[in-house]
Amino acid sequence: MTNEARPPDGVDSVALWLGAPDRPLFSWLDVPSDGLVAGAAVLCPTMGLESESSARALRDLAHRLAASRWAVLRVDYAGTGDSAGTWTDPDLVADWLDGVRTAIEYARALGTARVGVIGLRIGATLAAAELDRGGGVDDLVLWDPCATGRAYLREQRALWAFLRDQATEWGRLGEGETWGSGGSSDDGALEAPGILFTTATVSQLEPLTIAPSDRSLASRELLLSRQGRRLAGVLAERLTLSHVESMEVSGQEALLDLEAITPERTLDRIVSWLTEVDGPVVRVEVPNQRPTAVHRGDGGPGVLERPVEMGPAHLFGMLSEPEDQVDPLAPIVVFLNAGRIGHHGPARLWVDLSRRWAAEGMRCMRVDLSGIGDSPTRPGRTELVEFPADALEDLADITRAASAQGAGLAFVGLCSGAYHAVEAALAAPPASVASVCLVNPALTYHRWGQHPYRRFEPNEASPTLSDRQAWGSTRPWLSRVMLRLAALRTAGMSMPDGGWWIVKRLFMMTSPARTVERLVASDVDVLIVAGSEEARLLCRGEERRFRALVGKGRLRMETVPNLEHTLFERTGRERVSEMLHAHLVRGLRRHAPAGPRPIRHLPA
Repeated sequence: MTNEARPPDGVDSVALWLGAPDRPLFSWLDVPSDGLVAGAAVLCPTMGLESESSARALRDLAHRLAASRWAVLRVDYAGTGDSAGTWTDPDLVADWLDGVRTAIEYARALGTARVGVIGLRIGATLAAAELDRGGGVDDLVLWDPCATGRAYLREQRALWAFLRDQATEWGRLGEGETWGSGGSSDDGALEAPGILFTTATVSQLEPLTIAPSDRSLASRELLLSRQGRRLAGVLAERLTLSHVESMEVSGQEALLDLEAITPERTLDRIVSWLTEVDGPVVRVEVPNQRPTAVHRGDGGPGVLERPVEMGPAHLFGMLSEPEDQVDPLAPIVVFLNAGRIGHHGPARLWVDLSRRWAAEGMRCMRVDLSGIGDSPTRPGRTELVEFPADALEDLADITRAASAQGAGLAFVGLCSGAYHAVEAALAAPPASVASVCLVNPALTYHRWGQHPYRRFEPNEASPTLSDRQAWGSTRPWLSRVMLRLAALRTAGMSMPDGGWWIVKRLFMMTSPARTVERLVASDVDVLIVAGSEEARLLCRGEERRFRALVGKGRLRMETVPNLEHTLFERTGRERVSEMLHAHLVRGLRRHAPAGPRPIRHLPA
């Protein structure tokens, strides 16, 4: 077991593997530190892009409930998060329902007086369907529920179409260009942001529905509907039941999009509603669980996985390594979170790659920087910041945890994760990093006047500023000048390539090409994979320097036309996956670590 350190004071979080040994489900159990609880609740998350955006809010809700003397279980469904399985597995919806039941039975086994379930969006639909099928609970919260599986799929199809239209409007896609189907294929499969629903999954998910008013799902029910949205018939019918309460909530749009803003009032309402019924307080004992899970895909070699913690900030990581023999010629691959997307990676790509590569003899660790995913936020800092102020400290802790085992390192990152991969490689001890793989790296000059919410958190107290932080904090006059020039840019003034050369040479403390030169000079192999627009911005004004670096043989650059930036689109994601595989698994066999020892289970 691994304790996730100090969520709030008085709350402990324990990482668990639930379910069958051949189909393990990764979970978090949040409990009061003294073990005294009045009830146990199961959180059923939503899926896809909605899940990435709402994960931290559900974590926050679990911690608040635990601080109010409830035990809370957060479970990754089969094929999602760190659990076993993939999106293409057969009978996936049945696995999801069984996972909900497994979590409920685990909560009952804790021996509390009350057992509740909280379902968000399609998680509410799954929870209601399983409670209707296998028996109810004491308390049920349906949070912005999808009345049916069909309604959820329809919304996902519309979301994908909206994102494609937005990409065209912003110039990331030209007229007539496209990525992803955003609709059903000829065989009935459906692609949505970060999800691929196979034909079988679509047919299984569509019929799911919230139970009609003639069937009770719990002794008490709370329906939280989106403000201003008309309730579907089956949901409106449930409001006729005497034990069902309802309330409109705001902030759902901001919670479920990339801003991921936690709806504080909604969380407060859920906590107060669950805790308003008093029950006897009992002491729960967390049963001994398997610290390690074994994943076997398609009959191949087994992959051992276990959660690990790193450094004084108790950063979270998931280690994947071969069940049998470690390849002594392979470095440890560290996958860094991408922006506010946690250690699973975009559309779970980091999970798929780490298990694939571990089956081939490599060791992989996917990690969250502080305030992201399952890593705690450092004191005094803001969570869900893409470039945390303490990123250098986080990266140093991650590097020490891996390199202490005597192995070479490779870093893989997307967007801000690619930037942090560069920082980690440059700060690592000499000759310890074999490679960095950068996908759509955030190494370019930030567009004038754009300051996305929670992207940067300046660290004025830090004695060591990164390039990103340094030019912005030590040259405030530059920021003011650029903002004043923004009006000219929006009026149609475009900067020639020579102007970009000047900006990158004089105004940026380290230009992208100069950064890559430093990596190559440190004997690090560099792979850059970028979409057409990202590659243009990266190289603009420095094309000759990049061509020279490629010619020296330590830099490989790949441009993927119409690549969706976050890799939520399947075809682009698969192309990037194969490029990463070719570079790391086939191209780095010559880098031998000091010793082929597996990483030990780091203490809590």
